Amino acid sequence: MVKSRRILSLFLLLLCLAPQLAGAAEVQAVANRDRVPLGESLQLQLRVQGSPEGEADLGPLTAEWEVLSRSQSSQMQIINGDFSRSLIITLSLMPRREGDLTIPALCFGSDCSIPLPIKVTAAGKESGGTEVAELLLETEIAPDRVFSQGQLLLRVRLLHRVDLLQGSLSDPRPTGVDAMMQKLGEDRSYETRRGGHSYQVIERSYALFPQTSGTLNIAPLQFDGEIGRAAFGRSGKRIRKYSEPIRIEVLPPPADLGGRAWIPARSLLLSDDWQAKELKLTVGEPATRTLTVKAEGLQAAQLSNLPLPLPDGFKSYPDQPNRKDEATAAGVTGTLQQKTVLIPTRPGNYRLPAIDLAWWDTTAAQWRQAHLDPVEIEVSPAAGSAVAAPPGEPLPATGSESSNSNPATPLPSAGAGPSGFWPWLSLALGLGWLGTLLHFFFQRRKLRRALPLNDTPALREKAARQAVLKAAAKNDPRATRQALGAWSSTLWPEDERPDLERLSRTEAAPLRTEIEGLNRALYARTEGTWSGAPLIEALRQRQESPQARKESDTLPDLYPPA
Repeated sequence: MVKSRRILSLFLLLLCLAPQLAGAAEVQAVANRDRVPLGESLQLQLRVQGSPEGEADLGPLTAEWEVLSRSQSSQMQIINGDFSRSLIITLSLMPRREGDLTIPALCFGSDCSIPLPIKVTAAGKESGGTEVAELLLETEIAPDRVFSQGQLLLRVRLLHRVDLLQGSLSDPRPTGVDAMMQKLGEDRSYETRRGGHSYQVIERSYALFPQTSGTLNIAPLQFDGEIGRAAFGRSGKRIRKYSEPIRIEVLPPPADLGGRAWIPARSLLLSDDWQAKELKLTVGEPATRTLTVKAEGLQAAQLSNLPLPLPDGFKSYPDQPNRKDEATAAGVTGTLQQKTVLIPTRPGNYRLPAIDLAWWDTTAAQWRQAHLDPVEIEVSPAAGSAVAAPPGEPLPATGSESSNSNPATPLPSAGAGPSGFWPWLSLALGLGWLGTLLHFFFQRRKLRRALPLNDTPALREKAARQAVLKAAAKNDPRATRQALGAWSSTLWPEDERPDLERLSRTEAAPLRTEIEGLNRALYARTEGTWSGAPLIEALRQRQESPQARKESDTLPDLYPPA
C-alpha cells in the first residue's frame, strides 16, 4: 500500500513538471571579446536554459571560423518545486581571415542564438594600431642561393613576451625540387630584444640539401599555442602564427665540372695516417693505411670513395668505408674513413703515388684541391727467403773463392825435410777418417730404423694439406690461413718461416684465386661469412693435376737408402 502511494506521488510530480520540460529552450551566444587580431583566438559560450532539442549544429561556423576546442557542462536544479536545467558549451574559435566577420546563429533544433559581429584586425595589431607582438615567429635561411647538393641552413625562431603554456610548430615542407632535410641538434633557448622589449627565444635549426637545380619553395610554418597565465583552473589565450614563405634559387654545378666528382662544401680536409712517416714493411706482412675525408657542409653519403693507386709489388684489400655525420647548430659535417690493407709481395724501395681530390668551395664559389704527398716505403724480404742480387752486380764470393784470391803460399817440396815422418802421419790420418766414416754409416742406419714410418717429406706434406682441408671444412678463415702457412713450409723446407705469398705466387688458378679471396675475407672484413668449399675444390683439382702427381713422386726422401 505504501509503495503504491510513492509511485502515485512521483507520477503526479512528473505531470506538474511536464509543461516546463516541454517548453522552448533559450539559447544565448556570448563571446569574450568583439575584436581580435588575426592569428589569435576568442572564446564563445553557448548558454542554454531549458531542454534543447537535440545537439548544437556548429556547421555554419566552419566557413569563417576554425573550432580549436570544445567543452560542455550542464546543471539541473529544483527550487520550491520549480525544476530548471542549464547547459553551457564553450568553444575556442580561430578566425580564418581578416575583416568584419560574424558568428552566425547556432541552433539546437528550432532554438537558435542571435548572430554576433566580430572585428578581425591585422595580425599583431590592436584596434588602435599599436604593436601587440606578444609572440613572433621568424625564419632565416642562408645562403640566399645555393648549388645543387649544397647545404642550406634554415633557422626558425619563436619569440614570446608572455608565458608560453603549450604549443606546436610544424616542420618545413620543401617543394619544387627534391631535397633532403635534417634537424640540427636540440632546440636552443636564449633571450633577445626587439623594439626595445625583451623576448624569450626558442630557436630550431634545419639543414636542407636540394638534390637538383630549380626553385626551392618552403611553405609558411605554422605555430599553434596557448599564452598567458593559467591560474585557478583558467586556460590561457590560444594563438596561431605563420612565418613568411621562402623561395630559394638552386643552381646547377658549374660548366667546367669535367670528369671531377661534384663535392660542394664549405671546407674540406684530406688526411692520411702514413704521411710524414718512415715506413718499413716486410714481404707478406699486412699493413693498414687509413685515408680520411672531412667535409663541412656536406653529408657523408655524398662523398665518393677515394682512389688508391699502387705500384707493382703490392696487393690491396679495401675495407668497407665508414661514413658518419656530425650535426651541430653550424650545420652538417660529413666524414668518410677508408681503410685498406696493403701486402707487399716483393722487397725493394717503393713510392706510393700522390692523391689529389678536387672539391667546390661554396663560400668562395671556386674549385679547390686537397693534396696528399707521395709516400716512400722500404720493403724488406721475409726472414729466411733468398734475395736475388740486382742485375749488373757480381754475386758475393764463396769461401773457397775467397781463399784463392789471397796470394798463394808456397808448399814445401817433396824433398824438403825428412821423408820418414810424413808417410806415417798420412796413414794415421787416413785410418782416422775411415773410422769416422764407418761410425757415421752405422749411426745413420740406426737413426733411420728409429724414425717413425711417416716422418718423410711426402707424408709431412700430405698431413699439412689434410690440415688445410680440415680447417676449410669448418669455414674458419684464420685457421685455414695458418694451415696454408704450415703447408707452404713442407713445400719449401729451406725457408725458415711460412711463405704464403710464395704459395699464392707459384700456384695456378683456381687455388691462387681462392687464397686471394681468403686474404680479402681476413683483411677487408667484408660482410658475410667465408666459405671454405671453393678452396677444398681447388686443392682437389691441384692434386688431380699431372704436375702435382709428378712433384709428389719426385719429392726427395729425408734419408736416402744406403
